[in-house]
Amino acid sequence: MDTNDPNPDSGPQAWFFRRALLGFVDGHYIDRPACDGAFERMHRQDAIGDRLHLLFACLGLVCMFGPVTLTEIAFGPLVVFFFVRVINTFPVWIHGFGQPVALAAIAIAGWMMLSLLWSGDPYLGWGEIAELRWFALVGLIFPVIEHRRALITAMCIGIAFGQLGQIADAFDGFGIGWLAQLVENHPNRIAGWWQPVVGGSILVGGLGLHLPSVIFASGRTRLWGMAGVVSVGVGIIATGTRGAWIASVLLIIGSICFGAFTRRMRTRQVVVLILGALVISLIGGALMRESLSIRFDQARSEIGQAFDGQYDSSTGLRVKMGQFAIDAAAAHPLIGVGAGGYQTWVNIQDPEAGVHAHAHNSLLQIASTLGIVGVLLWFVLMLSAIRSAWRIWDAQTEGYIGLAPLFAIVGFLLVSLTDSIQLNAQTAAMLGALVALCPAYRPKHPIWRSDK
Repeated sequence: MDTNDPNPDSGPQAWFFRRALLGFVDGHYIDRPACDGAFERMHRQDAIGDRLHLLFACLGLVCMFGPVTLTEIAFGPLVVFFFVRVINTFPVWIHGFGQPVALAAIAIAGWMMLSLLWSGDPYLGWGEIAELRWFALVGLIFPVIEHRRALITAMCIGIAFGQLGQIADAFDGFGIGWLAQLVENHPNRIAGWWQPVVGGSILVGGLGLHLPSVIFASGRTRLWGMAGVVSVGVGIIATGTRGAWIASVLLIIGSICFGAFTRRMRTRQVVVLILGALVISLIGGALMRESLSIRFDQARSEIGQAFDGQYDSSTGLRVKMGQFAIDAAAAHPLIGVGAGGYQTWVNIQDPEAGVHAHAHNSLLQIASTLGIVGVLLWFVLMLSAIRSAWRIWDAQTEGYIGLAPLFAIVGFLLVSLTDSIQLNAQTAAMLGALVALCPAYRPKHPIWRSDK
């Protein structure tokens, strides 16, 4: 044990946590000078490639919020270009894919592949493993991570682009045939080309992207942030996704508490945020009076039925799926029932359960399919992302917009209580993009002269 440990009597377990776990998630193993040198070499040899790489990265971050087909191909140009300039970026590539979040995702993928040996549905398991592909964005975006503010702005623009689908949905595609077919048609719910639950989850992440500007910033930045919060807030209400409603309220309350704790938030800003929340509620309520009334009545009725042991409703089914996930985790606590095996395991226990392919709760889904091992690996990934999102923030060069990924990741964790965010393609894509913006280390040398 290190004799310089400031608290040598803390015990071996505490020492392991501080030195091994936190050392890994903070990227202490990363060779900082080598990483800086790799970036300098890349900029020196391929300055034009730097600009194109940033263009393709921003384009992907905007297009990922389109229809699911567009999401799947959004980063295609970035992937192709990444390999085109591999000679100039290979050392950077090593440091990008060597970030803690990337290694944790690789570890999760490896464990999921191993779990296919005891899974009841290996084919579905491979589909769940495939959603981890979005964590490859950590390495793909890393060569332009110096322009983190521009990348975050691109995500905010992408959220606005996605909400255009909601506008089209609200007006039945403006009478345009192909557009009317493109947007989803869900009674009493306006989600555009997103599936309502997925759209609600995405917009909670979008709320997190805008909140720091409202809570901490001033002037024009706060006005833009407020416009974003109002737009996203109304969008969350319009999706009719009750889990997203709850998560957004918790995120706002948590953000206010965070601002008060860090003493970065003034009383006037609290008042502005509360008034903004009221404006969002009023606008959303006025636009969707009948739909909201139906959703609230359904929630009250379904919750009451669930307490009475009746699980035939949407809410009741989710409660039952959560209970089955807990049962599966209890039956196989260490290794779970295997990736993709949740639904098969439930059907064996109760052939008439009628559950979905996942438990609609990220943690319960991971616990039931991957056991304690999977939960620990997921914990390491999320801990690394959250710590890096805070530690990498540079207030002088990024302003408070640099905190946007941190708040968005927290929002995603809140919404994961009612949605398996790691298994839906579009939420998994957004989560992968968010953690890609939060590496444990980024180079410290001047960026392009044109950006100064």
